[in-house]
Amino acid sequence: MTETTLLRMDEAVDLGHAWVQTIAEERGIRTLIIKGPALHRHGLRNKRYSGDIDVLVEPARFVEFCDAMRATGWRDRDTILISERTTLHSKNFLRDGWPCDLDVHSFFPGFLADPTTVFDALWERHVTMPFAHRDCAVPDRVSGVLILALHSLRGSVTQARHANELEQLVHVPLTAEEKSDAAALALATGSAATLETVLPRMGVEVQAPAAELESRELREWRERVASGSHGAYFWFVAFRRASWRDRPMIVWQAFWPSRHDLLIARPETVDTLRGRTRARVARWGRGIRSLPSALRAILTHLR
Repeated sequence: MTETTLLRMDEAVDLGHAWVQTIAEERGIRTLIIKGPALHRHGLRNKRYSGDIDVLVEPARFVEFCDAMRATGWRDRDTILISERTTLHSKNFLRDGWPCDLDVHSFFPGFLADPTTVFDALWERHVTMPFAHRDCAVPDRVSGVLILALHSLRGSVTQARHANELEQLVHVPLTAEEKSDAAALALATGSAATLETVLPRMGVEVQAPAAELESRELREWRERVASGSHGAYFWFVAFRRASWRDRPMIVWQAFWPSRHDLLIARPETVDTLRGRTRARVARWGRGIRSLPSALRAILTHLR
């Protein structure tokens, strides 16, 4: 009889870092393991282990890296329609017996510059940290500030943890050199405008270019942050991005999701006609409650 060894979350995260680094180095692919325990080691947030490992890959080799992870036993997490329509920047992977996900990014939301330009700017400043006895490439402290700020902003309206982490971050002391570097990096990555409510609180003085301030991407970012990045807002985004032919399907799925999508999104659903119907009807209440913030976010930034 084969014994099964269960990994603790912290063990899985550290080993996952080493795994990613090994695959990347074997294929000569540049990757940065973002967020995660590196943020604690940089002194940017309290120590904790999340349920996934986030990897930013040089955009031109994103597909190649994803294929490499599949070849080593990781499989794509089942997706639902709304994720397929609105999550365009990452692929999520699982592995049997592994307690955390692997989230592979081709770009990171909130950086408005060209993804290759952003990656190169972050890579130029990267450092290495040991995980599971292997040196892994991670963003440096200043890059970590921008990444954590963007990540926390997206959920700070609706999630206390993100709001608390953002509040903790703005009180992190930065040297004069770090403040200057943060301003330069924000300009290089197109995040001076998206972080306009954060960087000044950290003593970072930077003026976003006019083109960035007038961009559609900034408007959509502001919408997402104001909406709390949840609920009805993403259905509005999916509808807006869809072709006229697909829009009726988007509306119907928002009202009455397929069995496949329902059971993935709400795994606690009892898989019977009555159970699925009750779960679908329960969604209406949650959707209606999120409508005001979604509409307010969209109308506020409409132009």
